[in-house]
Amino acid sequence: MGKRAELWAAAVLSLPLFSLGCNGCEKEKPYTPFGVTTTVPASEASAPAPSASAKPEPGKFAPAVVAPEGSRKLRMGELTLEAPARYAFDRAVLLGEGDTQQVVTWVKAERDARDVPPGLLMAYSPGGKPRQVMAQPSFVPIAPGCVHTTRLVQTSASNVLVDTTATCPAGLVARVPVRAVSVVAPASARPEVLTLRVAEPAAGEALGIDEDSADRDGDGRDDVKLVFTLTGPDGAKASATLAFLDRAAGVSRDASEPRTSLSLAAKSILSKAGPSASAEVDAVRRLLATLCAEGATPRVFDSEGAPIRCDDLSGVVDALARADVLSRLAAKDALGAVSVLSRSDWYFKKLSSDAEKSITKELTKRLLAVTPTASALSTKPKLAKGPHWSPLWFEQDGALLIVTETGVVRVSRDGATETALEGEGAAPPWPLDVTDGSGKRLSGSLCACDSSEVQLGLTDAAGAPQNGVPTRLLAPRPGGCKGRFTCPDPVPVASGPEGFSVLLAGSLSEPRKAGKALPSPGSARSPDGAWLVASTPLGLVVTGLAQELWKLPDAPVDARRAQDCVVANDRAAVACVSDGRVVLLKRP
Repeated sequence: MGKRAELWAAAVLSLPLFSLGCNGCEKEKPYTPFGVTTTVPASEASAPAPSASAKPEPGKFAPAVVAPEGSRKLRMGELTLEAPARYAFDRAVLLGEGDTQQVVTWVKAERDARDVPPGLLMAYSPGGKPRQVMAQPSFVPIAPGCVHTTRLVQTSASNVLVDTTATCPAGLVARVPVRAVSVVAPASARPEVLTLRVAEPAAGEALGIDEDSADRDGDGRDDVKLVFTLTGPDGAKASATLAFLDRAAGVSRDASEPRTSLSLAAKSILSKAGPSASAEVDAVRRLLATLCAEGATPRVFDSEGAPIRCDDLSGVVDALARADVLSRLAAKDALGAVSVLSRSDWYFKKLSSDAEKSITKELTKRLLAVTPTASALSTKPKLAKGPHWSPLWFEQDGALLIVTETGVVRVSRDGATETALEGEGAAPPWPLDVTDGSGKRLSGSLCACDSSEVQLGLTDAAGAPQNGVPTRLLAPRPGGCKGRFTCPDPVPVASGPEGFSVLLAGSLSEPRKAGKALPSPGSARSPDGAWLVASTPLGLVVTGLAQELWKLPDAPVDARRAQDCVVANDRAAVACVSDGRVVLLKRP
C-alpha cells in the first residue's frame, strides 16, 4: 500500500484516555475507533468509529484490529508507532490499564526480508517505546511457498493468544506441526507462558483452539485453559480442554484434563442418545485421535514436540460405545448397533466387561430372536482369498446355488437334494472377484494412520494399486499405527458406478449416492435387495423391514467362523460357509 498505508493505517486501541469498544465495526478491516479521527479519504473509509463510551461485555475483550497490508506505522491516539526495520504491522490489541497499559502487535517480515524471523510479537509502552516479546517459533515451516497467517486474541487483562499457521504446498511429512499456539503475558518477566505445536487436521476435519486465561486456583495469577473443538466432515463437533496452572516456578499442567472434559462430553452424548448421536460419538473419537498420545496419531504436542497423554480413557470409551449403540438402535440400524461389539477393541481401549454385558443385554432385548435349524451340505464351495463375492446365492424360488471348482450345484429349498447343473442352459458360475464397470477391483481395506477413516483398497484392471477410497467407518486407534493389527477384509454388498457398498467389521458402508440396482450374485443382500445378512459376535443379524438376530447352534456351524453368508428373498433361509462347508439355516 506504500506511503498511503503509513499515513492511514489506523490503530485502534485505546490508551488511558480512551475507553475500549467496537460497536458495529468489522473484525478484519482497519478502522479508527474510540473517537480518533484520521485523514482517510471518504471513498476509502473503513467501518464507522464507535462511541468513545462503548465498552466490551464483561469477560470479553475487543477483537484484534487488522492493519492494511504493508503498514509500517500505526497511529495510537496522539502517538504514531513504528514497526521494526524490515517488518510491517499485521494486527494489534491493547492490554492493561494505567501505567501498565501497552499495545501488543504482531508484525510480519517484509517479502524481501532475509535472515529474520517471519513474525514478531511486539509490545509498545504508553510512550511508544517498542520491545520484542516473542519471535515466531522456529518449528513452524518456512519452506518456499509456505504462507503464514496469525490470530492475535486478548484472553485476559494481561494475556494474549498468538496462533500462527503455515499453509504449505504438498510434500510435508504426515502430522508434522504446522501451527504454533502460544499463550503470552507481554508484561511479565517470563512472557511466553506456554507454546503447543499443532499438526494440520486430518482430511475433512477442522480444529479450532480458543483460550481463557482466567485465574482458576485463586492465587492471583492468570492460568490457561485451552479448548480444542474438532468439527468432522458431517459438521458434528466435539470439544475437550487442556488446562495449565501458572505457578511461581512455572506452568504446571492440570492432570485431570483432558480426561474430565472428554468424560463429560461422552456422558452428555449418552444421556440424550438419539438417532443423530452417532455423529457426535464419531466427532469425539476423532478428537481423541487428534489430541491423545494413546491413539498413536496425535496432532497436538507440547513445546518440545512430545504428544499429550490423556491417561485412563476407560470411562470415555465405554460411554461412547453405549451411546453409539443406543443411537443406532434409535435410527433402526440394528446392524450398526451390533457392529459396535465387532469393534470392541478398535478405539483406544477394549470395552470393559461391564460395558460389553450391558450392550449385549440391550441388543438382545431389542432384536427379534430367531433360532434356525441347521444342516451341513455335502457340496464343497469354491474358496477365495481377500474380498470376494460369496460362492453362495439364493434363486428367486429359494433354491440355493453353490459355485464349486467344477461348476454350479443347485440345492433344493428344503436342502434335501443337491444337483450339479450341466449342459446347455445351465447357470454359469459367477466371478468371485469384486470389480466395478471400469475394471477396478476391490483388493482389501486400509486402516490408515494419516486419515481418520478406513479406506477401501483398489487395484486397476492390470493389478496396479490405486488411491484408497475413504469409507464412513473410523479407523481403529492405535490399531496398526502402534503394534500389530489386521485391517478386516470388506464383505461386498453391491458394486456400481458410484462405488462399492461393503460390510466392514459388521458395519455397512455405502457411497454417499448409492444406486438402487439389484445385488450381484454372491452379495450379502437378498436377490430382491430387501434383506441384508451379516455375521457378528452375537450371531447372524438379518435386517430389512424387521431386525432379527439369528442365534446359531454350536454345530454344525461356529458363529465366530461363519462367512460368505447370503439370505433368501423371504428370509426363510440363510446360507453360510464355515470351516469350508456350506451350512443351510432355515427359519423354524
